[in-house]
Amino acid sequence: TGGWVAATLSEPELIVDGKRYDLARNIQTSLYQPGKLVQNFNNGQIHVMTELCFATSRSVIVRTTMQNVGSASATVSMHWKGGVFDKQSLSRQEGNRVLMIRKKDSLLTATHFQTADKVMLLHNDSLKVIEKESLSLKPGEIYQAVYVQSVLLRGDDWQKEFAMADALNVESSFKMNTIRWNANISALLSDKKVSANRFLSKNDYRKVLVKAMMTLNSNWRTAAGDLKHDGSYPSYNEFYGFWSWDSWKIASGNVFYNPEMAKNEMRTLFDYQAKNGMIPDFIGYNKAHNNWRDSKPPLAAWGVMNIFEQTGDTLFVKEMFDKLCLFHQWWYKERDHDHNGVCEYGSTDGTLIAAAWESGMDNGVRFDDTKLLKNGDNAWSMNQENICLNSFLYVEKTILAKMAALLNHKELARQFDNDAKKLKEYIQTRMYDKTTGSFYDVRLGTGEFVKIMGAECWLPLWAGIATTEQARTVKDVMMNPSRFNSYLPLGTLDVSDSHLKPVAGYWRGPVWVDQVYFGITGLRNYGFEKEADLLTEKFVNHAYGLLSDGPIHENYNPLTGEVLNCPNFGWSSALIIKMLLKN
Repeated sequence: TGGWVAATLSEPELIVDGKRYDLARNIQTSLYQPGKLVQNFNNGQIHVMTELCFATSRSVIVRTTMQNVGSASATVSMHWKGGVFDKQSLSRQEGNRVLMIRKKDSLLTATHFQTADKVMLLHNDSLKVIEKESLSLKPGEIYQAVYVQSVLLRGDDWQKEFAMADALNVESSFKMNTIRWNANISALLSDKKVSANRFLSKNDYRKVLVKAMMTLNSNWRTAAGDLKHDGSYPSYNEFYGFWSWDSWKIASGNVFYNPEMAKNEMRTLFDYQAKNGMIPDFIGYNKAHNNWRDSKPPLAAWGVMNIFEQTGDTLFVKEMFDKLCLFHQWWYKERDHDHNGVCEYGSTDGTLIAAAWESGMDNGVRFDDTKLLKNGDNAWSMNQENICLNSFLYVEKTILAKMAALLNHKELARQFDNDAKKLKEYIQTRMYDKTTGSFYDVRLGTGEFVKIMGAECWLPLWAGIATTEQARTVKDVMMNPSRFNSYLPLGTLDVSDSHLKPVAGYWRGPVWVDQVYFGITGLRNYGFEKEADLLTEKFVNHAYGLLSDGPIHENYNPLTGEVLNCPNFGWSSALIIKMLLKN
């Protein structure tokens, strides 16, 4: 719901033989492991290890183990202190549980100190807990403190969650957490996947795959408020809510280890599909903030097909099929200004900024001289037909044809196939420039190329639209060090373009991982395996922090590989998984 609740809800304080145990100075390791946070402290006399893992989707167990590692007995006092920022919070104590409720949105934090001797609520905003006042520890002796912390939102069943938390077995919860995460890792790194993949024979590349999976799990959120299904924030940094094409890309990555999570990723935006078929750009905890000014590129059918290919779940295809068809048709009703079967990005409010948002490439250079044309009530189009949009729509047609055949809608399958052939021919003959060997957006009416060479130029290879010769020339453009084969390859703008802004450009040059994935997959579609492997290795090796402990970022500098925008980014992680699995 936005905003930090507290700097700390329960911070430990230790006194050993009358002297304060300095946690800041005695920390040895602070580890983020798959499914678990671990901190170790040691002053030569007392070793302290704190572990945290999720026990439910709303509650974590924090287990703190103290051991006397010295040669003499020690007397230890252990307290907890904590509080919330909101001085007007509503707080109450129920036995060894402290509840603090933020008034503005009814967000509840509940901390149950299972092993503490005394719990005190000092004010509405703070607490003091005596775990043990004077505990004698002989050499080698251990004491273990446990508390369960829950974060609950408006409308959640508090008492049900509390009952679950009270019934938790600490050892079993940590064991099940390990089993669950090991299963996720095994699903990604099965013997079959590793033996058939040169990238996964490298341990450092396998670590990247696991880091991507950990990032996706960290961004996952359970249904709450007006979010009716579980889904994923684009990142747990700076984002609150679900974005449509983010969710569809994320579903295409997390299906490899958690198919049910992937299915809900697809459902969540369709919970708000309009009667005319439109999918909003964004949905949030409070539906009043949903963004209906624009939609996002049509990758929904691709997302569902990715799930089907991994699960074989025909019922899920059946569940989503009519909704996908309705969304597909919406583009031709609301975003095809001249009704020629070739679409444009647009908006519902007549603003260019919303139309650019609809492309997902918000401030792309190719939109600098664009104007909007009115199609009808609450419907505007750019005055250019977009190569990426129509590549996505072509893929949707081919996928919907396959789905229709699977569901025994034979006539509908034929119609989608015929429409796909027509669109393919148009793109091959009207949106490709032989002189530069690249695909471009084209102006409505004149058919003039919008000659800005960006990442969208290789979408027809990803889609399987390009002829063999067209694919070869686009490959040459992609592999040219003066254009896209820079230090970190496949940025969003030709690096020789005068508009290039490699640092603060957002979509005016920085490398976005989704576009890297589309480009590399496009090369593989046409048999350019050597080039695809080269660019994959170059990307993984040069993207700063990817092979170390650094987070996976939203985008990167094409000239240096340095990180740029948001860390812990979802679609980057999802498509790194697909890229390394060669999927």
